[in-house]
Amino acid sequence: MVNRLIVLIQIIAFPVYFYLWAFFGPMKDMTLAKFFFWRTSDVSPFSPQAEMVILKIIAPLIFALPFTLGSIVRATRIADSYTLMWRALGKVRIDTKLFYLVNAIFSLFFFILPFGSPILAIFGSFFAVKLIMYAFGWKKNIPAIFIVIPGLFLSAIPIMVTIAFYSEYSAVIVPIWQFWAKYSPIFYGIVLTLACAMAIGNFFILMQEGAAQVSRTEVNERVGILVKAFLFATFMLLYWLVSKWDASHLSMFIINIIAVVLSTLETLIRWRKGLRREDNTNGGALMVPIFIAANFFARYWNGAITIVVSISALLFFVLFILAYYYATDETLFE
Repeated sequence: MVNRLIVLIQIIAFPVYFYLWAFFGPMKDMTLAKFFFWRTSDVSPFSPQAEMVILKIIAPLIFALPFTLGSIVRATRIADSYTLMWRALGKVRIDTKLFYLVNAIFSLFFFILPFGSPILAIFGSFFAVKLIMYAFGWKKNIPAIFIVIPGLFLSAIPIMVTIAFYSEYSAVIVPIWQFWAKYSPIFYGIVLTLACAMAIGNFFILMQEGAAQVSRTEVNERVGILVKAFLFATFMLLYWLVSKWDASHLSMFIINIIAVVLSTLETLIRWRKGLRREDNTNGGALMVPIFIAANFFARYWNGAITIVVSISALLFFVLFILAYYYATDETLFE
């Protein structure tokens, strides 16, 4: 039920995202005179009402089409994919899951959806033709010509919008990147403080495991979660009030050094003592020094933050793709 609820949320979230993008994002002040690549003057060839329909209603719907349509017709398989993902991540600590999930969400809404949606919308038109024919009873052995020709007509508007979108990169894509560059320190800081809290909290859990072996008691996992939550809240407060959203601030640098030292000690102690990590992964510990390196390079190159967030998000997406591949397929077309 939870996995199906996630699918339902994403079916609603994709159109809402693109309509917010059209009304409040980089497309809010655009006109067809600026948007279309075939313009010959700065005067729009369309009336304000036509511009409103095309830019505020049709274009967001086109961009959301492949994601929403795919989520609807493949709802069962996507839900099963989430089930397989959580099963594969069953022994992974909740903070590690959250770490990669947050990076994946940032990458999805700032890079994949804005830059990949126009291209995917074209292919979504051909898939929509096949669904329409299926709905009217033609379910078997549909000749390709009956899909390609109607698909070309249906994809005419997506093709024009796509060409216009990429040709007017300064009016559409640049504002998206500027928004990311402006607020990436905040997004990056959230993940950075989470990673530091994970590393320091994992060392605390290691100490708790050692004490449990001596006193022959069980490890209280809830205490470890509470410690990480407290550390995360404390680091976020410092990042907000003291560092002023600056990941290179001295306070954050000290926290990062402590996190790296403790995570390195944890790794060495576990390797030396033959202790197995409960989450069976070193992802969180490995990403902390990577984030610190990104802090250093970010002083000279702002793209370092983008790269490190994208790499950690890529791991999450790869896992989902593998889960989708092995999930139960739905028979849409015979």
